[in-house]
Amino acid sequence: MTTNRARPGFILTSLSALVVAASLSGCLSSSGSSSSSRATEPEANPLLASTSEGDIQGIALNGMRVFRGIPYAAAPVGELRLAPTQAAAQRDAVLELSEEFGAMCPQTSLMTGQPQGDEDCLFLNVYTPDQAEDLPVMVWIHGGAFVFGDGGGEYDPTRLVQQDVVVVTLNYRLGNLGFMAHPSLESDGGNFGLMDQQQALRWVKQNIQAFGGDPDNVTIFGESAGGHSVMSHVVSPRAQSEELFHKAIVQSGSYAPFQVPKVAAQFGGVQIANALGCDDLATAADCLRALPVPALLAAQGSQSMPSVDPDSDLLPLSIMAALQTGQFNTNLDMMIGSNQNEGTLFIALDELGGASLETLGEAEYRSRVTSFFAPYQASVPYDDDQIASDYLGFYASESAPLSTALSAIWTDFMFACNSSLHAGTFAAQGMNTFKYWFRDENAPWTLVSPALVSFDMGATHAGEIPYVLYPQELMRERYTGTDEEIDNLAGLMVDYWTSFAKFGDPNTSDGVAPAWPQAADNQYLVLDPPQPASTSALTFLGYHRCGYWANPPLR
Repeated sequence: MTTNRARPGFILTSLSALVVAASLSGCLSSSGSSSSSRATEPEANPLLASTSEGDIQGIALNGMRVFRGIPYAAAPVGELRLAPTQAAAQRDAVLELSEEFGAMCPQTSLMTGQPQGDEDCLFLNVYTPDQAEDLPVMVWIHGGAFVFGDGGGEYDPTRLVQQDVVVVTLNYRLGNLGFMAHPSLESDGGNFGLMDQQQALRWVKQNIQAFGGDPDNVTIFGESAGGHSVMSHVVSPRAQSEELFHKAIVQSGSYAPFQVPKVAAQFGGVQIANALGCDDLATAADCLRALPVPALLAAQGSQSMPSVDPDSDLLPLSIMAALQTGQFNTNLDMMIGSNQNEGTLFIALDELGGASLETLGEAEYRSRVTSFFAPYQASVPYDDDQIASDYLGFYASESAPLSTALSAIWTDFMFACNSSLHAGTFAAQGMNTFKYWFRDENAPWTLVSPALVSFDMGATHAGEIPYVLYPQELMRERYTGTDEEIDNLAGLMVDYWTSFAKFGDPNTSDGVAPAWPQAADNQYLVLDPPQPASTSALTFLGYHRCGYWANPPLR
C-alpha cells in the first residue's frame, strides 16, 4: 500500500562526529600561544536529541521544538504483522525530521471509503518548549473506534506546550491489523494496538528526558477509543509493573467496559480468517500475513475492541471486572468525564449516509434500538422495545424526538453512567479523582458539521477535544457562540489539563480558575460558558437517568 509520505530519511552528520570535531578543535587550540586564537566550542544544537535508537534532528515550529515521525517500534510488516510489538532498530546516522508526520496506520477513509495509510506506521511525535528541563509529559492516545485516526495533523498541542509541558502524540495499529485474535497468533488476546501504545510509553520512559521531559511525571490522556485505551492501561498489570505512567485523563472513554474474553475474540477472528481464505489453522498465520491490506480492511466492521486474555498480564480482566474487584493501578491521579450529548454524533453519522430518523419513522427508530442492544443480550436480556418506548416518552416534546431519544440512549447507557460509576470507583479507592461534565452546546465540530444534519447535536461526542488540542483560529471558525466564550473556556480547560499533568490536581496554582472539587465530595465540574462551575453528582445522575439504567427493563 502506498502512502503520501516517505519514511524519515537519514543525514550523514552524527552527534558523535560533532563531539569528535569539538574535541579535535580543542586540542588544536590548546597549542596556540594566545587565548584569542583559540577556537570556541560550537554551541549545543537544541534541535538535536539523543535517543536509545540513535540521534534525531527536529525542527523549530511555532515557538516549539518539534520532532515528528519518530519510529518508536519496528515496522509491523512481514513476520511482524499480527505479532507483538518489537523495539525500533538502532541507527548509526542522525534521523532528520521535518514538518511531515509519519504514515498513519492502515484504515478506510471516512471521506472516500478507500484504503489509506501504510503498515509501516508506528511513529510518534514530540512537542517541547524551546527551553525545557524535567517538564511534565502528556501522551495523547487518539480515538476513532479503534479503526481510524492517527496522532498527526488533526491535533495541535501548541497551547499545552505553552504551559510548560512536553506533549507526545502517537499512532497505533487499528482494526484487524491491531485487534485480531486468532488461535494461530501469539497475541495477548490480539491486542496488538494496546501493545503498540505500551511500547510508545516505554520509549517515552527511556527517551523523553532528552527532549526536556520528566520520565517520572507522565500523564496519558485520550478520547473515545483513546480514553478506552487509557482505561485499559489503568487496569493493565503490565503497565503498572513497568510504571509506564503516573496520571490518567479519560475523555468519553468509559464505554463498553465488559470486553469479550479471548476465546470469543478468537472465534470472531477465525470467522474473518475463513472468509478471507485462511481456513487452515496450521497455515492461517502465514496466510493472514500474506494478504493485501485492503482485504483485511474490507473484512473489519465499523469498530474494533480489545479483548481479555487471562493468560496475559496485558489485559487479564475486563475494565469493569478489574474495577469491581480492585485489581487495577490505584497509585494514580485520575481525571475522567463525559459530554452532555455524546450520542448525537453517531446518529448524525447515520443520517449523513441517508435520510433523517424523523423521515424514516418510528419503526426504524425501534429497529435501531434493537440493534444497539443486540451485542449485550447474551449476558443481559434488555427489553429493547420497552426501553425504546420509555425514551421516546422522555423526549416526545422535542423537535426531533426519534433522533433525540436514540441519541440519549447512546449517551446515558454507553457513556455517562459508566463514567460516573468509574469515577466513583476511583474515588472510593482514595485516589485523587476529578470528574467533569462537558456541556457547551456550541462546541466546535470535529467529524460532522452541525449544518449537515437535521437536529441539534449539542455538546456531542469529541466536542471537548478542540478546547485542548485545536488552534484558536480553527476553534473560532467552528464555534457557534462568541469568540469570548470559546477563548475563555478553552483557556481554562488548557489550564486544568496542564495543572493536572503537573500536580495531579487540575486546580491552578494561581487560583484564578473556578475551583474543581474532588469526585469523592460528590461534586462534578461543569465545563460550560460563561464559567465552569461545580454541580452535585445527583444532578448529573438525574439528567442522564442513571437510576433507570441501574435497574433497566429486562425481558
